[in-house]
Amino acid sequence: MKAYFTFPGCVLLAVPLLAQPQIGGGTCSSSTLSGSYSATLTGRDLNAAAAFTNASQAVGSVVFDGLSKVTFTLTTNSNKFFGVSQPLSGGYSLQANCIGVVTITSGDTASFTLEAYNLGKDYLLTGQDGVLAFTGSGSLLPATCPSSIPVGNYSFNGTGFGLASGAISSVFNVSGLIQFGGINNINLTEYVTSSAGIATVSATGTYAVLPGCLATATVLDLAGTSYSLVLKLTSATGGNFAITSAGNTGIFSGTGRPL
Repeated sequence: MKAYFTFPGCVLLAVPLLAQPQIGGGTCSSSTLSGSYSATLTGRDLNAAAAFTNASQAVGSVVFDGLSKVTFTLTTNSNKFFGVSQPLSGGYSLQANCIGVVTITSGDTASFTLEAYNLGKDYLLTGQDGVLAFTGSGSLLPATCPSSIPVGNYSFNGTGFGLASGAISSVFNVSGLIQFGGINNINLTEYVTSSAGIATVSATGTYAVLPGCLATATVLDLAGTSYSLVLKLTSATGGNFAITSAGNTGIFSGTGRPL
């Protein structure tokens, strides 16, 4: 079987979908993963060149039906496009050793190795499509999504790619603080570490909490650069989240938690 993964404007190469070998015993089955989970998915070039030319970062949710069907709802950023809605669906299976496969057949076509852990409350993904190598993960979402993010300070960290006219110009790590205030105000201070050194970026703006354990924000830094944030809220209190950011100077994805 061949597998394809197509981002908007890109047609990617075929790779074979390989069955996973059964290794050891275990207690997992496809029913181990059941319900709505957060989802992060990061892709980068497969080629051996030192410089990346393509990268993508997505955050959203995935529903495992406990039998064989899987459905992703993602918002994807890349060096070529920002904030693209990317629904994907297909099938999945888990062996007794908690290792399995995900096969995407609608929206795009792709193949991933799937691993469940923590009694099915969390999962890991790895895969590739002939052009990009992907890693992903997620955790079981709360039964009831939070309607707000508690006022206070939150730490976050992640990895990203610097951009120059849509081309990848650098790879960086980022950490920092987000302050959520009254009337949906947000203040962000991030410390970006790359080959150029450490840069500090401060930005302010507003945010909104949406249905489906989702929040969005738009912030403006002191240089006048705008960034769009998407947060997947992963706890019932709204205090933990997966985050992506996209702006003309870079994209990053990571996680956040209360101080």
